Order: sequence, then structure tokens, then C-alpha cells
Amino acid sequence: MKYTDNIRRKPASALAALLAMLLVTGANAETTQLHKDMLKVREGIGKIIKQGTVSSITPTEISGLYEVLVGPQIFYVSADGKYLLSGKLFDIDSREDLTTPKVSQAKAQFIEHVGEEGMVIFSPEKYSHTVTVFTDIDCGYCRKLHREINDYNELGIRVRYLMYPRAGVGSPSYDKAVSVWCADDRNDAMTRSKAGEDIEKKTCDNPVNDHLQLGKVLGVTGTPTIFLQGGEVLPGYVPAKRMSAILEEMKTEQAQQASTQ
Repeated sequence: MKYTDNIRRKPASALAALLAMLLVTGANAETTQLHKDMLKVREGIGKIIKQGTVSSITPTEISGLYEVLVGPQIFYVSADGKYLLSGKLFDIDSREDLTTPKVSQAKAQFIEHVGEEGMVIFSPEKYSHTVTVFTDIDCGYCRKLHREINDYNELGIRVRYLMYPRAGVGSPSYDKAVSVWCADDRNDAMTRSKAGEDIEKKTCDNPVNDHLQLGKVLGVTGTPTIFLQGGEVLPGYVPAKRMSAILEEMKTEQAQQASTQ
């Protein structure tokens, strides 16, 4: 019996070792192919996208198709690097947009990278929501929004301003943005300047040009442009009460989604 048992054990051990070796070999082969695909994808997208940095390349739910994140933009590239798609990818069965949430998340990360020390912030002591607004001091709807800044705060909404003088560097609007940033009290200077008051012209090291460049990367074309915490975009002026309703509705939806996961 002992001899028979040994004969039985040896094939079992050998089979287990063989299976383990095959699994490792298969995994290595898969990793190697994935690496080759990514090199081809990176080479392919580099032929078309000349600006921006590729920050990630990941396989999609579709075999042979890769998702490429360049800045806050997503492209889809074939594994051989020969074909590129620009647009949204949907899961037909669930009707889920697989692209927009990732783009929004990327935009939110770009904004957070600025750091709040590089923003002009109007905040109540207690708040439930934060929005980030690209603003132009001479923009009529930007001024209209700012006239409601106290209403925003009273509704528990913190407002973070980034400067976006649409006329560009060297324009009067740009100079006003710099003066606001360089003022001893930026919040007060912002409020007075948006009310049409001439504030003291000042210069200093400032992030206004960086804000302009960031806005262009994020696709800002007008002001005000409002970004929510998740990177979702609301173009144009939104009254404080309407903003509060939007934010509370989104908060409820997110809580419901979390409870079902």
C-alpha cells in the first residue's frame, strides 16, 4: 500500500507543479503582450496628439481597445496603435456612460493640484459643498454671481475663485485680476472690483497666468465656469438657490448609489 500511495502521490504533485508552471507562464505571456500593446498604443497616439502628457493607458471592457488619458481628455486607441477614437464609451446593457465620470475626475484632480493657497476663497464657517469658479472681474454674469456670494455661503456653499480674464495677458481685466491677488485683503478687493470700483493697482508674484492656462486645459471657454467637487462642469451663472438644489440632488443620488453597491 505504501508503494502504491507513493506512486499516486508523485503524479499528483507533478501535475500540481505543472499547472502552477503553466499559470505563471500564461501570466507572464499576458503581461508581456500587455506591455507590447501599450508601447504600440503610446506610439500611435503620439503621432496625433502633440500636446499634453499621457498619464495612463488601461485596457477597456472591449478586447483590443485601450483607454488613454492625456491631461483631462480620454481617447480610445486600438492595441496595434493604428486607430484612435475620440468620444464617449457606453455600456449598452446598463446605459452607463463610461467616459464622462473619468474625465470629470481628471479635471477635479487638475484643479486640486492648484492648491487652495492659489485661490481666492469665500467660505462660511460651516459648509456642505465646495464649488470652484473660473471668473473674469469684468464679466457681467461673474459680477451677478458674486452679488450672491453671501447667499451661497448662507446655503453652506464655499466658493473658490480662479482668475480667468478672457481678454488675456496684459489686458485691463488681467491687470485687475493681478491687483486683486496682490491686495492686502483679496476677498475685499475682489468684491469691490466686481462692484465696479477702481482698486489700487498692484503687482506681485501671482498665479493669474497659471489659472488662465489651467482653464484652457480644462476646456473653459467663457465665464463664469463652475466646477463641482467631482469635476462636473456647469457653464454660466447659476443662482445660489438653484446651485444648492443641484448640489443636494447630487448628494442624494451619490448616497443612493453607495447604498446599492
